[in-house]
Amino acid sequence: MLDFRIATFLQLCETKSYTKTARLLDITQPSVTQHIKYLQRRYQCKLFSYEGKTLRLTPEGEYLRRQAEAMTKMSAKIVADLQRMGDARQALRFGYPEEFGETAAAKIIADILKQDNAPEISLFVKKTEDLITMLENGQLDFILADSISECTHFTSRPVGEIDFCCYAAKNHTKNLEAISELLPERLLMSEKGSADRAVLESVLEQHKLLPDEFQHTMTAGTSVSLRELTAAGVGIQFAYASSMQGMEDRVKKLDISSFSEKRSLVFLFLKENPDIASFESFLEDFSNRWNKAF
Repeated sequence: MLDFRIATFLQLCETKSYTKTARLLDITQPSVTQHIKYLQRRYQCKLFSYEGKTLRLTPEGEYLRRQAEAMTKMSAKIVADLQRMGDARQALRFGYPEEFGETAAAKIIADILKQDNAPEISLFVKKTEDLITMLENGQLDFILADSISECTHFTSRPVGEIDFCCYAAKNHTKNLEAISELLPERLLMSEKGSADRAVLESVLEQHKLLPDEFQHTMTAGTSVSLRELTAAGVGIQFAYASSMQGMEDRVKKLDISSFSEKRSLVFLFLKENPDIASFESFLEDFSNRWNKAF
């Protein structure tokens, strides 16, 4: 729906290179130049300038970038909404973070679907940051999230609380007074920028610790790989209690006297979502079952 030259502009904002932008968009470099020149003529302002050899956005360019990103998201939402309007069944599009453990969600939704007049549900399991992008683009109706992910363009509804604990292999035998006693261990964690990594860093900060203070650290791209590494005795992992469903015979929660962390969970929606009322029954049902389970 948007001018194709806006896509070129946004890509150039990211790469700061006409050559890289041309390669990523599979067009010629002169085409990139022409697209930017067109936009500058259209808006009657300069969008980029050079500081030495570095390409920088002008204040006008920065303003256009923010507005163009918002328009791109709105365009994607309009397309998703129109496509959905053609689906007579109108399934609820629910985003569930993989770091909460897929087993937990599957059990609850299976019970909901067994009821009479159960809603149609499309379940999307991805990392929180990916779900947030889908929510912003209108591809999801709502997501479950740690409250750490709340921000100004979302509205939220409380779900309940979940323990955020430290886990190790079943044969781990240490009795612990403080998290600091785990520093000789290998800390297993998600990649930087992930929601559960942000929670971990916040928890450690409360105990005046940093991830780098552990003798060894290892990052992994998926929650499944982290759980398997923990079960194999490679290291310790801080994770949501729900993520360890089905791992009880291979993984144990470490009891640490000075450590107890509960995280608040919320449903997140876009503020302008007009269909929230139609989700009420599902949200209440899911929340009640979640709180009984955890």
